[in-house]
Amino acid sequence: MLVRVLTQSLKVISIVGLALLVVVGSVSFFDYWTDRERPEEIGRPVTITVVEDDDGSTLADKLSDAELINSGFYFETRFRFSTDDLQPGTYTLRHGMSVSEIIDAVSVPGEDEPDATITAPGEAITVTFIEGERIEQHAQKLAEAGWEGDSQAFIDAAYTPANPGQWDFLADLPDGGSLEGFLFPDTYVFASNATPQDVIDRMLSNFDAQFDDSMRQAAGDQKLSVFEVVTMASIVEREAQAEEERVTIAGLYLNRFNQGMALQADPTVQYAVGTAEDWWPQLNTELIEQGFDNPYNTYNEALAPGLPPGPISNPGLRALQAVLQPEQHEYIFMVARNDDTGTHAFATTLEEHEVNICTFDPDAELCTGGAMGNDLASMPVDELADRRWTIVA
Repeated sequence: MLVRVLTQSLKVISIVGLALLVVVGSVSFFDYWTDRERPEEIGRPVTITVVEDDDGSTLADKLSDAELINSGFYFETRFRFSTDDLQPGTYTLRHGMSVSEIIDAVSVPGEDEPDATITAPGEAITVTFIEGERIEQHAQKLAEAGWEGDSQAFIDAAYTPANPGQWDFLADLPDGGSLEGFLFPDTYVFASNATPQDVIDRMLSNFDAQFDDSMRQAAGDQKLSVFEVVTMASIVEREAQAEEERVTIAGLYLNRFNQGMALQADPTVQYAVGTAEDWWPQLNTELIEQGFDNPYNTYNEALAPGLPPGPISNPGLRALQAVLQPEQHEYIFMVARNDDTGTHAFATTLEEHEVNICTFDPDAELCTGGAMGNDLASMPVDELADRRWTIVA
């Protein structure tokens, strides 16, 4: 009798033990499945903000949108069975963190969690960054929105990125290169006490999402790196005032670039000579001469043939798309029409371009019979590299 009881007890224990193994094994399997990441994604930071009203469901949605988890349902279920409460705050999580690690990170103080940075929750602020602005203007927008951080600290962090290797689209960033061009313009909601790096990571994450695989493929098809596409788009963003001309201007600059010509783009000179008083000053002879030896001056072919050292502004999606899908034409010259349309007159030859100049800027020295105009009439195109006032206006 005793033997029979012991045998039955052992069977029960075995069944319970097997059931536990199945449960543990299932959880481990689902942990593995929900934590799968492409190798190149592991370690990439993503900023998540948890607010007072969030619960497991809303947090699962945020994590799914950020592609930090593969199953919102599984995350929500795991969180429901945990004993933790959400801790409102701004978190920098990283791709490759397990569901358990994420739950721990957003539920406990971050001092003991190396993979997450937590700040006390601050008031939510909304900031809209405009296409074509430079880093310093982004810092100004943050301050105007009520951000409590230090504007200069944001500028310094953007000009000297802490770890650009975390982002594959920064693979071609030159040594000493800044994040100019990659701080994606959009409307964001930040905690008022978010750190400069929190803000930057959000903007870089947005760029990563917007510049998708199809755009990266299009860049490769044009034999352009992401860095080159962004640099060209930053110029197009500043030059194109009329939406309908964006793809035309992109095509023009790509024509000049592919022909080995100096881009001769006014915005690059503005970037070189801009100051806090006016980041994009109206160019005159004095400013042009002041910035002539700057490597960002794309008129000085001896210094910077082709693209400038890096982007000159932070372009939006439409400018990036224009560079990747430009209008096909043979234009290599343009001049502003000097009217309220913001449009340009385009030309394929120097002769056509000179006619356009005199049509839309009859007071130009070229058109008034001055010595410069007489010289230009017989000057070969390849000798016009330093005649910055006559090529692209």
